[in-house]
Amino acid sequence: MLKTDNINILKYEINSSQGDLKQTLKAIKNQDIKVSSKGISTDFGDATIPFYAFKDEIKQNQQSIKDALKDIVSKVISTLDTKQKKSTALIVGTSLIDWHLVDAINGCAYEYKKTNYTSKKYSIDSYAKELASEFGLNEFTMTINTACTSSANAMLEAKNLINCGVVDYAIVVGLEVFSPIMSSGFYAMELISQTDIKPFDTNRDGLILGEAIGAILLGKDNSKWSLEGGFSNCNSATITSVGADGKECVEVMQKALDDANITTDDITALKAHATGSNSNDLAEINAISKVFNPSITFTALKPFVGHTIGASGVLEIIIFISCIDDGFIPKTLSCHTPIVQDYMPINEHKKCNGGVFMCNYFGFGGNNISLIIKKENP
Repeated sequence: MLKTDNINILKYEINSSQGDLKQTLKAIKNQDIKVSSKGISTDFGDATIPFYAFKDEIKQNQQSIKDALKDIVSKVISTLDTKQKKSTALIVGTSLIDWHLVDAINGCAYEYKKTNYTSKKYSIDSYAKELASEFGLNEFTMTINTACTSSANAMLEAKNLINCGVVDYAIVVGLEVFSPIMSSGFYAMELISQTDIKPFDTNRDGLILGEAIGAILLGKDNSKWSLEGGFSNCNSATITSVGADGKECVEVMQKALDDANITTDDITALKAHATGSNSNDLAEINAISKVFNPSITFTALKPFVGHTIGASGVLEIIIFISCIDDGFIPKTLSCHTPIVQDYMPINEHKKCNGGVFMCNYFGFGGNNISLIIKKENP
């Protein structure tokens, strides 16, 4: 396999259900997590589900979404000069679809509230194009929609673009806001927990969705954090999940290690995808048990911020590296009896200041990705 250069993580920022990066880090350290709720429509009428919502709502319209993207991008490019911006690609990872399509589904799907609908086209990719022009960035933009792996795949694509010399820098944005359609879909599949997210626990009963926006600036400038490698596949047993034995997940983890030219012995800790759903957790823990021995340190972040779907790649990497910069790997909430006895995620914050880490994202449609990040021990 051709080994490409490592790409460095230069700057980053988030807005999650717990607040900005500083507020989110404080909430995780103190285990002071806020979860609210949202109302959705179902075939049987209206329902209320738990939801990790923004403190300050981002409204579901084109201008509000664009303003949120513009704000987060402006924060991570503040150190770039005009020439550097010209060689900076903007890549958005999201599961959001054309808002007018959402309006069409809402207007037509439920017999009891049908409305007239006139089609209007505004692709989600238009946001990236418009913002690149406004900020004076490179004209090369992308929008990646691969469900839960969207912004993680965007990270890997950014690495490739920089290594190929297409651009010198890349901004990767992960974006997710409350979607009534998506929430109703998860609810209909009985994947929503009404209590809490219990990763890898025998009593897990589903996920809780959340919204977030985050951005990472990648480039070759010096930095303490680097993106060492990764691997992505799309190899599904079903449209909604991978096989229970986790063989598709095993492949991406092993090939991510190969891409970074390391072995399992080099991994300090693993950030699991860990949605709390029955099939996803089972596949992932079976895969972890086939790749790593029981001494592996691993944890899950979704109990702190929810499952933020397309934003989870960027959001969870930023949270993870921020925790380590603060001296700890965050504990996993609500796992008491693990589904595989010898593989228990950490249940207390663990001291850590650096190392090599694997970050997993295993999504709908069988799209799976593992990324390898590194921070030199101080």
